[in-house]
Amino acid sequence: MFAIKGYYNNGHIELAEPIPDSISSAELNIVVIPENTSNSEADFEAIGLNSFFETRDDYEIDWEKFFGLK
Repeated sequence: MFAIKGYYNNGHIELAEPIPDSISSAELNIVVIPENTSNSEADFEAIGLNSFFETRDDYEIDWEKFFGLK
C-alpha cells in the first residue's frame, strides 16, 4: 500500500505521479482536502486513521509536508 498525491479540478482527477505498471487494478481511498483549508492530524483521526497515530511510523512522516500543506 502506498499513497499517491493528486489534484481534483472541475470534475477531473489528475495524479501527481503514475501508479506503478506492476499494479493492474487497485482499490482507492481518496481523502479530499479542499483548497485553502487547514488540516491536522485531528482531521485524519476523524476518517478512521486514529489507530495509526502515535506510532513509530507516524512519527517518521511529516504528514502536512507530505500532503503539501506546508
